Amino acid sequence: MSRARGLVIAVASMLPLAGWAADASAPVQATWKTQEIRYSYTGFTTAYDCDAAEDRIRAILRALGAHQQTRVSAQGCTLNRPSRNFFVTITAATPVPVADAATAATPTSRDELLKRLGVQAKQLDETFPAEWKTVRLDKDRKLDLQPGDCELMEGLRDHVLPKLSVKVVADDVQCIPRQLSIQTPELTVSALVPTKTPDAAADKPKS
Repeated sequence: MSRARGLVIAVASMLPLAGWAADASAPVQATWKTQEIRYSYTGFTTAYDCDAAEDRIRAILRALGAHQQTRVSAQGCTLNRPSRNFFVTITAATPVPVADAATAATPTSRDELLKRLGVQAKQLDETFPAEWKTVRLDKDRKLDLQPGDCELMEGLRDHVLPKLSVKVVADDVQCIPRQLSIQTPELTVSALVPTKTPDAAADKPKS
């Protein structure tokens, strides 16, 4: 993928962010947006078994602020063996600015999405403080992304991130079919994530 196309994607991903302000560090009052995202993974270089792909995608979404009940389903792996082609269905609840919530429509019934998530409506109707957080996915140790994850990152960048409250800051995901790079592709985004409360910090185990 050329640099020019990377720029186009970065600009396009900003369009749904009506709540994006010049002062990205300012707190934002947010609520949860439920939606279903479907796309297909095609890997010329890396094959995954469906369980591994689900875990990887779910971890990335959680790092970008998705609700802990967000579900990822990958289908198309025969006998759950590594496959280069499978379908991904993401049932997600992600933070959006309250000002944008009214326009956060989804073609799938919200009641149906709530059932799939296993979350009651009142839990997702709440408002909460959130903040724009810069996340460099390739440097997040918890994600432990590898050079072979290039095509997985490419699919998320092209088909998933534009539908979330995520702004691409730096994009160096350039996958070459059947060639494995020695470095993990760089993808840095600014994502709206719930602000950690003092109570949550107090509950965190001491080292």
